[in-house]
Amino acid sequence: MERLLYSFLKLDGKISEVNSDSFIYLLRINTTDIDLLKQLFELNFIEEMKSGNGKIIMIDNLSDYLSQSIFIEFVTSELKKIAFYLSLKEFVIDNRFEIPDEFYILELKYQNSTGYINENVEKYKAVTTLIDRLTMKSKFISDSHDRTLCLVQENSFMEMPIENIVYEEFLEKENISLIKQYINDIDSYKEKSTIYFKELICFLSIQNKEKRLKTLISFFGDFYERCNISFEYYLSDFSFNKIKLELDNSVLEYSRNIRAIINESQSKLIAIPAAFILGVSQIMYSEPLSLKNILIIASSFLFSYIIFVFIKNQQNALQIVADNLKNYKTNYKRSKLTQLEEEKDLVSLSVLINKSFSKTELELAEQKKRLDKIQKCNWGISIVLLISIIWVKYSLEIKELGLKIINIFHNS
Repeated sequence: MERLLYSFLKLDGKISEVNSDSFIYLLRINTTDIDLLKQLFELNFIEEMKSGNGKIIMIDNLSDYLSQSIFIEFVTSELKKIAFYLSLKEFVIDNRFEIPDEFYILELKYQNSTGYINENVEKYKAVTTLIDRLTMKSKFISDSHDRTLCLVQENSFMEMPIENIVYEEFLEKENISLIKQYINDIDSYKEKSTIYFKELICFLSIQNKEKRLKTLISFFGDFYERCNISFEYYLSDFSFNKIKLELDNSVLEYSRNIRAIINESQSKLIAIPAAFILGVSQIMYSEPLSLKNILIIASSFLFSYIIFVFIKNQQNALQIVADNLKNYKTNYKRSKLTQLEEEKDLVSLSVLINKSFSKTELELAEQKKRLDKIQKCNWGISIVLLISIIWVKYSLEIKELGLKIINIFHNS
């Protein structure tokens, strides 16, 4: 049918008379028109054809009137099948709930495939798309008298008739974009969709039932402003307070985990200085390579290795906490993107998360540094004891060698 509309619009004629159910089309016949007119006649689009002197023309005799002007009576209701309409009002009444892919409105000289923008058509498209979305979101549709949507949100309920009235007449040009934005809002994520849809019910519930859709279209700018205010209130008074509480609880939990790891370490790491004092007090420096000293040094290295394993486990535990914290921040921000406007609130959310965990991350880094230092001290004790034994041994040997040299010179 779309091709047929294109072909029909290529007819080089003009309307000379419009009746209630038909119109008279004056056309100068050429050879390219004959096949199309026969096709339109077979589809009952043409009521009759007459020559310039009023003689009725039979469809099979069209070729006899080449290069002559004839009068063709087209049936308006049949032409609607190929989406050809004389007026915008007729078009709207027939296409209130679905926008055709292709159509032509003679009153506006508008064909949508041309890309030409007509304000009245844009209004129609906005209102019809809005009605379509509200229809999809309604719980059920009543057709007892007039087509009526039954809108439900939580404990709120409202009926809204959407009978074929040209509501476009009440729509301001600047509100076309607001309707499009509102449609995106109610198709958005759950929290935003709920707020904007509930605001619609609250806004129209106090209005007369039969005038609700007209009121909505007439005052759409005021209505959409109320929606934005409600959503901003939700973001400022609910979402971020809730997020802040959730973050504070998470910070407390991660801090507890870090302190638990450190507290477990403290009771065991206190043995390091005690072992050093014990080792130093028991070593016999008068006999550096005595069996007792060797056993003390070996025990010291064994003790350092045991402490090394323990500290390594604590470091791994802190690293697990660090990884969990990093993943939590990433996943938490990703999960909240479904509750916040990305462009407006993502930066604020990132700042809030980083600020909340800054002290915890600083504490985590400090504890890692402390464990690294303790690890060095742990091995340092055993190494110092070993070096002290070696140093004493070689000191004694050097001392003995010096005495021998002195004795040799003294005897000579």
